[in-house]
Amino acid sequence: MTQADIPDATLRRTSIAARFDAAVGYDAAAHIQRRCVTALMERIRQEMAEQTPASILEFGCGTGFLTTQLAGHFPQASLLASDLAPGMIARAKQHFAEKTIGFHVMDAEHPDISGPFDLIASSLCLQWFSNRTEGLRRLCDLLAPQGRLMVATLLQGSLDEWKQACLVEGAPCGVPDYPSVPTVEAEWPSSGAGSWEVLTLHDPVSSAREFLRGLRQIGASLPRQDSPPASSAALRRAMRHFDRTSSDVTYQIGIGMFVKSGEGP
Repeated sequence: MTQADIPDATLRRTSIAARFDAAVGYDAAAHIQRRCVTALMERIRQEMAEQTPASILEFGCGTGFLTTQLAGHFPQASLLASDLAPGMIARAKQHFAEKTIGFHVMDAEHPDISGPFDLIASSLCLQWFSNRTEGLRRLCDLLAPQGRLMVATLLQGSLDEWKQACLVEGAPCGVPDYPSVPTVEAEWPSSGAGSWEVLTLHDPVSSAREFLRGLRQIGASLPRQDSPPASSAALRRAMRHFDRTSSDVTYQIGIGMFVKSGEGP
């Protein structure tokens, strides 16, 4: 089989995994990731206050920011942490040498495990899915009756400062077109009921160079599939425009919660 014979989605998943595998500076640069985990975990604690989960699946665990919170708050639960990138799983394992946590290399969009899980959680992974609707359906199929899927992901309006700088200077911008709230609201599967709330975060940056370097450090620099490469001159113009007009970058964080239908135990 040649590369031309491999589906685009498969090639993209391979590229995503490779970038995150190479993100050795992830922990030091993942400022927004930590803030998202804090916000998501607060919602999880509220939702699960009267229904302690016995089994938890985390997808897109990275180096273990959310894993740490889940293991600490639900110490009696069976916790399986998964990620597409083997390198991320290896780094996460180093933080949990004395804890009973399962780890699994897995493409969450096409999970290869069996449920049921009382809670499926993820922070800043869903935006990498090629087909969110089908991916969410497969994941929600793994929920127990009355089980919950709770995620944080990027929505429309994220990274707009950089997108605007590229637009004004005529530079191709690889930032994805993140979905709107109505779009993600329509993507919940029919097996239950879901809702979204939006949290706006601002990440201070001293320059476009710092912003782009941070994306590389966390493995998030892979451009969208239809984005042509920018010339060096165009990229420099966009960076100068950003430096003149922006001192931070906006992230619109969608926090989604889905409850599967059916009677609980």
